[in-house]
Amino acid sequence: DIVIPVPDSGTPAAIGYSAESKIPYAEGFIKNRYIGRTFIQPKQETREISVKLKLNPLRDIIQGKKLVVVDDSIVRGTTSKKIVKMLYNTGAKEVHMRITCPPLLYPCYYGVDMATRKEFIANHKTLEDIREFLKVDSLKYLTMSGLVKAVGESKEKFCFACFDGEYPVQIPENIESDKCSIDKDEKVSSNA
Repeated sequence: DIVIPVPDSGTPAAIGYSAESKIPYAEGFIKNRYIGRTFIQPKQETREISVKLKLNPLRDIIQGKKLVVVDDSIVRGTTSKKIVKMLYNTGAKEVHMRITCPPLLYPCYYGVDMATRKEFIANHKTLEDIREFLKVDSLKYLTMSGLVKAVGESKEKFCFACFDGEYPVQIPENIESDKCSIDKDEKVSSNA
């Protein structure tokens, strides 16, 4: 019935999806702009609380509707799962997720504090398993070729390492295990 974004990262793509599909666009959430990116929060509990504080579903828009929900990515899947649950609790009839990038498989070492490979849901679940985990009616990711086509430039002009593991510079083999040990040290010191 309607296309809604997960604000703000899903908004431009949701507008485009709506235009191409001829499915009406609507804002389905009010966003608290004072809560940062939820996927980079260090603890799962903090991420879950942040999602509840960050997004407030609009019942008048959502209730009784079949929704196409557009988001920029799925990292661990926990944020998306909470969003889907919120939508169903608000009365959505169906939820169809559309993700504006290919599945994330590798960490970014260039300034984005992303998970280790084992934390990426796409590394240990199939598309169908992820769909079932999220409890959505359908799930589709943009393909790598679709992403390259969408940016309108050759693949060589961009870093796609988080999707294909091909980093533009050599990444030390132990960097991920070093990150894990640093994360553990930070958890121990914050609990002290």
